[in-house]
Amino acid sequence: MFLHLARRLLSNTTPLKSSNYFEVFALTPTFNLDLAALSFVYKRLQTEYHPDKHAKSSALEQEHAAQNSALINEANKCLKDPYCRARLLLKIENFDPNVKTMDMEFLSDMMDFNDQVEMCEDNTTLDELKIVNESAIAELYVQFEQHFVDDELKTAAERLAKVKFLLQTRDRIDQQAEFIIPR
Repeated sequence: MFLHLARRLLSNTTPLKSSNYFEVFALTPTFNLDLAALSFVYKRLQTEYHPDKHAKSSALEQEHAAQNSALINEANKCLKDPYCRARLLLKIENFDPNVKTMDMEFLSDMMDFNDQVEMCEDNTTLDELKIVNESAIAELYVQFEQHFVDDELKTAAERLAKVKFLLQTRDRIDQQAEFIIPR
């Protein structure tokens, strides 16, 4: 047991620990993230912590390097994704991002829109539906950010819940595109 503790204390490669991915990258938690800065820090961290760099290190250091690299990859993936990043921001504020109730008018509109997607038989119409959907996603992200900055976390979470539905619709649109036979 003490040998394990000593190895951990003497290890040059210690495990990074954080569920706040902004901390992993030493970035200020914000929705409007500088993706170029994220990419720069990601590459720097991967250069430092990549398991291949520690191939000649002790087994413990190799394990830590693998854990660190996995955490860096996971953090990068989340921070690059606006939906994941928004959920993380709410969690950092100790606010549950899962909305329990949903605006019934929005749900009805989503059902109608998804029916249009499902019934669509031509690429032109499907492209128009995709533009409408992507525009709605972008607008909801703008609203999310504004409500988050204004510390209106419940409203921000409600906007994010709507984004989730629209992201699912994006997937349906992509699936429908596979079934359309070009004329």
